[in-house]
Amino acid sequence: MTVVYPDVAAFDLDYTVWPCYCDTHLYPPFKPVENPNGEVYELIDSMGYSVKFFKDIPLLFRDLKDNGVKIVAASRTWAPEIAQELLKGFRIEYDGKVQSMYDFFDAAAWGDRSKVGHITENVKQIYNHDNIKNLKICLFDDESRNKDVERHGIKFVYIRNTETGPTWKLYQDYLNGKI
Repeated sequence: MTVVYPDVAAFDLDYTVWPCYCDTHLYPPFKPVENPNGEVYELIDSMGYSVKFFKDIPLLFRDLKDNGVKIVAASRTWAPEIAQELLKGFRIEYDGKVQSMYDFFDAAAWGDRSKVGHITENVKQIYNHDNIKNLKICLFDDESRNKDVERHGIKFVYIRNTETGPTWKLYQDYLNGKI
């Protein structure tokens, strides 16, 4: 079976990249907990709350980048500045260099509107057009209500388990057309 990668992989952030709502559970500033190699998988907020991204996120992001996929954020957060601070604070190794998770994203859209609106805005930022129908796009999201993106030709990858987030198996199932 041939693996078919999308042109664009959109990620919700809360309960999809990390296990909390960044706009209600976290209080900046964040203190990084740095691994010996410089990676940061954990941030501590000003109240002492620890937040880590889901375990398989680095694997997914590396594989997407290795295969030329554009990664975008599609988040309804009320506090995009906190989400951006988290993305900039988390650091993972890629291609022999430790970089912020923020650097993996090609575009980001925020605010209380539909995920189709977020994705369309991201496509416009990347490709200078808003024709999402001519691209193979997927959305990783923990909220089943966002399955409505499929009416617009976007594949919805439902994150059912908000304790593990998107796993390598779920990702492989998506790539291999099993979901």
